[in-house]
Amino acid sequence: MSKETTFDFVVVGGGTAGVVVASRLSQKFSVALVEAGPNDILNPHITDPKSFLMLIGDGILMDYSSVPQSHCDNRNMTQFAGRAVSGSSAANMGVWTRASKTDYEVIAEKAGHRRFTFEGLLPYFKRTEHFWDTAADPKYHGFDGPIHTTAGRKYPMRNILQQSFSARGVETNPEPSDGDPTGLSAVCQNFRITSSSDSTRQHSARVYDLSRVHVLASTFVRKVMFQEGRATGVELLDGNQLLARREVIISCGAYKTPQLLMLSGIGPLLELSKHFIPQVVDSPEVGRNLFDHNSLVQYYQLRRPEKGFALPFTGTAKPEYGQGAPSDFIAFQALPTPDLKAALAADDPTIDDLHPHLRPKRCHHISMVFYNPLIAPPDYSSHLGGPLDGTHIALISLLLLPTSRGSITLPSTDPTAHPIIDPNYLSTSADRYSLRTAVRRNLQLAETEPLASELVAETPPDGFPALTSRSSDEEIDARISKFCGTIYHAQGTAALGTVLDAEFRVKGVKGLRVCDASVLPEAVGAMPQATIYALAELAAELIGTENGDE
Repeated sequence: MSKETTFDFVVVGGGTAGVVVASRLSQKFSVALVEAGPNDILNPHITDPKSFLMLIGDGILMDYSSVPQSHCDNRNMTQFAGRAVSGSSAANMGVWTRASKTDYEVIAEKAGHRRFTFEGLLPYFKRTEHFWDTAADPKYHGFDGPIHTTAGRKYPMRNILQQSFSARGVETNPEPSDGDPTGLSAVCQNFRITSSSDSTRQHSARVYDLSRVHVLASTFVRKVMFQEGRATGVELLDGNQLLARREVIISCGAYKTPQLLMLSGIGPLLELSKHFIPQVVDSPEVGRNLFDHNSLVQYYQLRRPEKGFALPFTGTAKPEYGQGAPSDFIAFQALPTPDLKAALAADDPTIDDLHPHLRPKRCHHISMVFYNPLIAPPDYSSHLGGPLDGTHIALISLLLLPTSRGSITLPSTDPTAHPIIDPNYLSTSADRYSLRTAVRRNLQLAETEPLASELVAETPPDGFPALTSRSSDEEIDARISKFCGTIYHAQGTAALGTVLDAEFRVKGVKGLRVCDASVLPEAVGAMPQATIYALAELAAELIGTENGDE
């Protein structure tokens, strides 16, 4: 490693948020960025959005795997996360969305500061963004930020879907980024168009300047070091040290951030005692409050594949179809208040109308249609004929606002070991009701004209009946239990308001902050990456200002 071992700031974790924080601080300060994974930002499997599954073999997309989930057929659930410079931004589907004003209001209340409201975060949303539509409202969009977006591809099934969604009461929302995403809107992704038929992924290290940052890739941190209650640097796995004159910032993601905090002596006393780790701060919520977005994917056979509705779009293909994921719309939907309240009351009879999930303008689930069967598990392989034969589309039901909470705990004191992950998926009646209702709404959509005339039926997994709108709750629940999965949006395990104060500072010590998906105390009803970027921009500004960068 470099002989230089002392910096103004040491950022641990070079993922989505860590890169942003390091890049912004490096404009005024000396910064070291330590990342456990490789620095491989030009890897073609990263830059090409269609090749993200190849990143598993490259060691960039890691499966941390959960403990058996009792409400998911006792399965060990896949828990992918990026481990490389750029983190999960190097491996995600790139969907670029914001949540509702109400979601951010709830987060602000729990964090204890108005800067986390929609209005408070809006300048940072705009700062990150180079929005694809130059005619969009500048009140809500940025046009000179580092992250380019793309949307507006019009696939052959677009009008059919729009009409069927409308018939189900889901109307088009022309501006889903204004704090109310409810309705049907165009899928927007953070890919940059490079030609009439191609795009590249806009991952954090590709678009944020790290030229002034001392990057140490493929390097594990053993623990944060403290002296008289102040973080002074980090000890690496090889025994070397990096010292921080000002602060250490942890940005390792919702799985690894709580692990590093606990290895450093910050966490629940009982958990630390199990591993004989001296306690620096009793912080009982470190590793708690884990939540994630659970989903079910269903596959539908097209009645006339020769119409070119699905990949490879035979006879209908346009060059721009290669610029992003094969999907036109994302439908944000709320659940009916009386039914949701009843489900919430089954978990907690003391709830009232002020429960956060019952507030107006919250979207509890989304529906998406992909014009290919995505990643079909082995149970489907005998039916689908491959992802590119043009015979199937996929309908996705996604739970946005889970009430289930899980945990991250330590397997040992080895920082290279995967933490013990228990998401506790679907452990509440409210979550089971919410995902079941999302699935039922997609079943109804598939039977609504004009889409219904274009589909034969659902192609079910082996041993399961095809689901229809007439299927019982028990049949839908059985399918969910066996086949639901996460879309890898783990959050909440070092939350603002409990573990952190409103300036991202770890409570009980000085000179230590956290910024990544773990800081969110409550789920955002959207794909989270745009929010993570905004939080990172906010954190970098707060840190810089507090340390004399006026």
